Amino acid sequence: MKTRLFAAIAASLATLAVAGSASALTYTSQLEYRDGLVGPQTPYGTVTIDEVDAKTVKFTVTLADPASLFVNTGGPHDPFLFNLPVAANMTVTKTGSQDFFYAGDGSYNSTPFGTFTDKIGCCQVWVPPTKKVPGHYADGNGQANGDAPPLVFTAFNENGLTFAGVGATFDPVTGRLLQPGTGNHFVSNAGGFWFAADIYDGKTRQTYNVAARDAFRPVTTTDAVPEPASWALMILGFGSAGAMLRRRRLVAVAA
Repeated sequence: MKTRLFAAIAASLATLAVAGSASALTYTSQLEYRDGLVGPQTPYGTVTIDEVDAKTVKFTVTLADPASLFVNTGGPHDPFLFNLPVAANMTVTKTGSQDFFYAGDGSYNSTPFGTFTDKIGCCQVWVPPTKKVPGHYADGNGQANGDAPPLVFTAFNENGLTFAGVGATFDPVTGRLLQPGTGNHFVSNAGGFWFAADIYDGKTRQTYNVAARDAFRPVTTTDAVPEPASWALMILGFGSAGAMLRRRRLVAVAA
C-alpha cells in the first residue's frame, strides 16, 4: 500500500515539475518592412528561431514567394544581417547550389533600417586574375547570382546562448517580445530591427531590402506555471493518493 501511495505522489510531483519547467524554445519574426514604404507590409519572409539547447540557437529564413531569392544589390544591402554582441561559432547549412557563408563581425549598413553587426553572405562569383590582382571570389550582384531559400545557420557559444535572454518578457496575448532578458543573447539594432535581408521578390520581380522589427513566441507556452491540463493531472494524482490513504485508515479501524 505504501508503495502505491508513494508512486501516486511521485507521479503528481513529476507532472508539476515538467509543467513548471516549460519555456518558449521557438520564436518567429516576420520580414515585413520594405525600403521605400512606411509601416509593415504583407510579410516577404519569415525567420524561425529555435533554441536547440542552452548553448545553441538555430535560424531558418524562408521567403514568401517560391521564386524569391537572397541577393546582393548594393545600396548598401546585404543578403542577411543580424546582431550578436558576443563571439559565437557559426555554422551555415548549404543545400543544392547555395553558397551562403558567415562573413563575420563588422558594421553593415542596411539602408534604411540601420546598422547591424553580423552578416550572412551569398552569391559569390569567381573573378579571373589580372596582371595586378589575383583571382578571387566577390559578391555577384542581382537576380542572376541569387541564392534560393531556405537560409539555415546556427550560432553556438560555450558559455551559453539564447535568442532573447534568460527571463525575457512577452505580451501574454500576442506573444510579442517586450523586454530581452540576461545572459548571452541576440539583440535588435538601434532602430529596433532584429534582421534585414536583401531579396529578389519572385512575385513583383523587383529587388529591395526588407527587415523584421518584432519577434514572437507561441502564446500557449508558459513559464513556471502549469497549464490547466497539467494542473488537472496533478490534482488527480494527489486525489488518488488521498483516496489510498483513506482506504488504508478504514481497513486499519475495521481490523
